[in-house]
Amino acid sequence: MAVMRNAPFLRVLSDDALKLLAFGSEPRNLRPRQVLYEAGDAADGAVLMLGGQLRLVAPGIDSPRVVGVGHLVDELALVVPTERASSAVAQTSCEVLEIPRTQMLRILDEYPDAAAKLQAAMARRTAAFLTEVGALAERLGKP
Repeated sequence: MAVMRNAPFLRVLSDDALKLLAFGSEPRNLRPRQVLYEAGDAADGAVLMLGGQLRLVAPGIDSPRVVGVGHLVDELALVVPTERASSAVAQTSCEVLEIPRTQMLRILDEYPDAAAKLQAAMARRTAAFLTEVGALAERLGKP
């Protein structure tokens, strides 16, 4: 539960909501080199790292990204249907919590204050992202 509380995307949830979310989620253990999912697979939720290291390999990107405890992979999949942007392979023995979108949406229905906070946080992140894209476009000399 402490790991869930520290994931930025989940911080808007109360302790009671986090307990319900954890109850509706599925813990899973992975062996080193075990594939969790492939890029392009349908994402029906997010994956929270509870232990170990997971290697994320995105198509067309040369260097993989390694994530560990507390990282929430594919967090956007908790609120909208999407595809996995990268393949995920256990680099070490891993313990993960698979959090289904259906459970998250139920929680947000039951806790409208958390839904409003999450919506505001996502709007801030989107605005910051668009600002970064605009700055990059200026540096590259594109309108």
